[in-house]
Amino acid sequence: MKNKYYILLFTLFCFGFSQAQVTNEGKPKSWKLEIESNKALNLPSFDLKSLQVEDAINDELKNQPYRFGYEHQVSLDFKDGTWNELKNGDRVWLLNIKSEGAKTLNFLFDEYHLPDGAKLYFYNEDKTDLLGAYTSSQNRDDMQFGSWLIDGDNIWIEYFEPANAKFKGQLHISKVVHGYRSVMDIPRLNKALNSSGPCNQDVDCPLGPDFDDLKEELKKSVAMVVVGGNGLCSGALINNTNNDGAQYFLTANHCVGSSVASWAFRFDWRSPDPSCSTTTNSTNGPFNQTASGGSILARNVKSDFVLLEINAPLPTDWDLVWAGWDQSGDIPDFTVGIHHPSGDIMKIARDNDSPAKNSRPFNGIDDMDNWFLDEWELGVTEPGSSGSPLFDQNGRIVGQLAGGRAACSGTANNGDFDYYGRFDVSWDYGNTSSSRLQEWLDPTGSGVVILDQFPPLQIFDNDVALAVDNVSGIICGDEAFPVFRILNQGNDVVTNATLIYQIGTQSEISVDWSGSLAIGESEEIVSPTLTLSDGNVLVASLEIDGVQDGFPDNNSMTRTIDNFQDATYETETVILTLLTDDYASETSWEFYDQDGNLLAQSQGGFANNTTYTVTFEVDPDSCYEFVILDTLNDGICCAYGIGSYSLETGTGELIFEGGEFDASESTNFRISDNLSSIGFDFSSGLSVYPNPASAFVQIEINSNEEFNVELFDMSGRKLYQTQMNGAISIDLNAYATGIYFVKIGDGANSITKKIIKQ
Repeated sequence: MKNKYYILLFTLFCFGFSQAQVTNEGKPKSWKLEIESNKALNLPSFDLKSLQVEDAINDELKNQPYRFGYEHQVSLDFKDGTWNELKNGDRVWLLNIKSEGAKTLNFLFDEYHLPDGAKLYFYNEDKTDLLGAYTSSQNRDDMQFGSWLIDGDNIWIEYFEPANAKFKGQLHISKVVHGYRSVMDIPRLNKALNSSGPCNQDVDCPLGPDFDDLKEELKKSVAMVVVGGNGLCSGALINNTNNDGAQYFLTANHCVGSSVASWAFRFDWRSPDPSCSTTTNSTNGPFNQTASGGSILARNVKSDFVLLEINAPLPTDWDLVWAGWDQSGDIPDFTVGIHHPSGDIMKIARDNDSPAKNSRPFNGIDDMDNWFLDEWELGVTEPGSSGSPLFDQNGRIVGQLAGGRAACSGTANNGDFDYYGRFDVSWDYGNTSSSRLQEWLDPTGSGVVILDQFPPLQIFDNDVALAVDNVSGIICGDEAFPVFRILNQGNDVVTNATLIYQIGTQSEISVDWSGSLAIGESEEIVSPTLTLSDGNVLVASLEIDGVQDGFPDNNSMTRTIDNFQDATYETETVILTLLTDDYASETSWEFYDQDGNLLAQSQGGFANNTTYTVTFEVDPDSCYEFVILDTLNDGICCAYGIGSYSLETGTGELIFEGGEFDASESTNFRISDNLSSIGFDFSSGLSVYPNPASAFVQIEINSNEEFNVELFDMSGRKLYQTQMNGAISIDLNAYATGIYFVKIGDGANSITKKIIKQ
């Protein structure tokens, strides 16, 4: 396909923008409004050296949370910040807090009560770390709330309250925690990412074929927890016999120092590039899935457990797992721990030996019942791992970490022990539901001894899955080329199966497959050529011959294929007309071909409330995508000005128009192959060389006709124009290194070629 376009601007522009990396949904109002605020409230210094001396001793222990911060006792509320009333009656409150040298700050509220529609945000001075919006969904009867950690020592707290709020919100900050050992200090890669010992294994390191599949599920249950505002523990979501996703969270009782109402939880913090018992640093994970607030359901010191219920709803798109459990007390064949040592990214440890049942003095009692692990074979635990789950060989929780002396010695472990509170003791110890797990995890009174995870992970004897490759939801053309594959996910070998597929209203096609597939193996069945029409729906199903499939949900698929039958246009040009809103610097656009190649994009500083026109030249029998973006997620209409945009053909036929969107909006369309073909055929007889070029570029055309030649830069600005007949040399010496475009046309047809100036 020829990549060609010509940009005609009413106003020439050249600009760039950067967007803050955010961790949650929504943006503060102040980011796009001129709002007054007070100077930063500076917190006093403290004796960091004495804390570090204490940490050097306490870091050898695991029977207490891992301390990362100093608590400033404060009393801050709405009178300490600045209120701003907007024209429509909405109100915005800002408070700026600075604690010199902090790696992170986090905040504990003893009054948090928001009306519906109100939003609370936390962000740092340069807007590279954003938490929020917190809303009325975090309201509790006791009014307590704790934030996650925000990177930096200069933090803004912003509260938005709509004019129609049913009541005035309440906020009172009782503690500000100065993080001197950070769990978010990503740019410097020292604490706590990579703060654990080098013998630790990232959770995605290989653990063994007997547990790797289970690990892929179980890691989704584990979280790091900020406890008491300035300490760290680990824990896991745990299933109950209702299999309903009740937000039960198991961790260690010794992690509970003060109210759990202000605890903050972070799930799925793991490295995409795992470090496996080496001195190589782990890279930071892409997710920041945080929740706030818990309530104690049951606890006891006998097995050092506490069961919480996380108050804020956990989003379904977090892909979480509630781990299963075994309350039999049977001794496991081997054990696995998943945890966050020293507040580091998620790690995993394995002991290949069976643990021993033991009793030992612990936190004020003489006989704490535990599983004793004499030495880890792979990885270790550390302070901060406290409360993390111990899994048996079947991937079920049998305990949570209470203490021990295991640690790294270089890239090996030190050969010392750990001990975990026993789940079977936690199950029925004591006389009431407040001291045991039984009533909470078996609310139906079923009496089951073993419960698997939720959502379930089950391997059936007979289970085939249908996979379809090479078919996306959008296809440019009249044919599709799917590849149907059979995947055996069951225990039994599959030797025969039948595939049935249909496209649109065409006749069904049946394909018999035979072979031999063991569990985990797959094979291509057929790769047909499908003829597409308007409103294509591809339906396919797969069945094992002669047996009942144990899990038929993965045996079929339905996919709608859009090949732009209702969005096909006869044109050689597509014209963008853009009217900017009151915040034009937030707006940008991109133009792609059917292969995802970026053909053009905005390059300059748009002016507010100004109209721009851009003309793209397009090829016949080709597809394109236009994308418009807004950096603050509020489109170009209608809250902050009446912006709009439209795409039209060269003859004025409307392709799309809009303006009301959030972060972005895309439009796909197809150019017909029915365009008349007159003029010179550029598919042959044209040479542009050398390319890249350092001084001159030569253009040669195998024709005696006269052609128009134009040179453009990346912004669409025309730099040079001339006529040619046969051959021409363009002098590039006056231009900077970079990408340019040369357009060659004969009045009927034209082509644009990219040139690289070295």
